[in-house]
Amino acid sequence: MISKLTPLSILLLIASCASTVATDPEPELVDVRQGDAVKQICFARSINGWRELKGQRQSVILTKGIKDEYKLDLSGVCDVSNAMNNIATRTRGSSCLTRGDEIIVSNGFSGTDRCLIKKIYRWDSSLLEEDKAPEDATDTDNSK
Repeated sequence: MISKLTPLSILLLIASCASTVATDPEPELVDVRQGDAVKQICFARSINGWRELKGQRQSVILTKGIKDEYKLDLSGVCDVSNAMNNIATRTRGSSCLTRGDEIIVSNGFSGTDRCLIKKIYRWDSSLLEEDKAPEDATDTDNSK
């Protein structure tokens, strides 16, 4: 009986000493177009448009005026990619959008979804074009 318990005890001891190494999660890469966080966007009825941010279903880009753009990170069950033609904003009493206000997405089929604004960032879509490096030109003229 003792001879059977000894290997079992050793096995349990080894198993209890084995542990998994905690690793940090992969860091989330921030888009180069994303600027500083802002506390609010005061639109005063000047939202000119919106667009989906490709690959990020819970983010939306709002355009204020002609060229001011803001990225809104959203939480909730909404999926901006399902929005048909329009989205709406709902504030808590002012003409400024802040954290905790809502984006309302209407998909045209099953109704509307409400998304809470988690964070607001400045957005500069021109940075993507500027960051592209021109291809190296090679000199192939051998007539020297």
